[in-house]
Amino acid sequence: MIDFNYVARHVRGVWRMAFGGGDWRDDIDRSVDGVFASFWAVIIAAPFALVAFSAGKQMAATAPDFTNTVYAKAPLPVLFSAEIIALAAYWGAIIAALVLIARSLNATRQVAGLIVAYNWGQLIIFMISAAPSVILIFTGDLNLFALTALPIGIAGLFINWRILRQNLPLTIGAAIFLIVLLAIIKLFVNSVVVHAVVWFYFLFV
Repeated sequence: MIDFNYVARHVRGVWRMAFGGGDWRDDIDRSVDGVFASFWAVIIAAPFALVAFSAGKQMAATAPDFTNTVYAKAPLPVLFSAEIIALAAYWGAIIAALVLIARSLNATRQVAGLIVAYNWGQLIIFMISAAPSVILIFTGDLNLFALTALPIGIAGLFINWRILRQNLPLTIGAAIFLIVLLAIIKLFVNSVVVHAVVWFYFLFV
């Protein structure tokens, strides 16, 4: 079991990894226990993911064909459940991809640090990404949402960039390609899982 101080320490470590301000190695537990403990980040990130999903659904509702999508037809509890399942699925798929890539680069010694940094890094990204989502939910202002989402999106990409560059022997081009690949994995798995869960729900109602 982890506590607030443990989480804060690793969040600080990844922040230092990305933006400086101290030696991140002092904060990151790269032991086997540290690897397993880092998956608590998935659970902690879930509420922030649901906030982002709610904002995304609100944005999608402005599209002309929204009423024909699963997001309009399925009840909100089903969509929330589907989103949580999808979160776990694509997070696991990305970790598996990172492990395979590390092995292909003969960087197996860096795998533990990579997993720990990636997991806690995604928690940071989900947390900061919740800010523009909250703004959209409470104001409905798409322009204000875009204004705040753009720099936060760039910050999220930079955090992932630093995590990959610090833990894998990647060139600049390879790091960019990997970030794009991980984004594709996330979008694909998320879409497939959400639609599958909703389809399964309608199969029995």
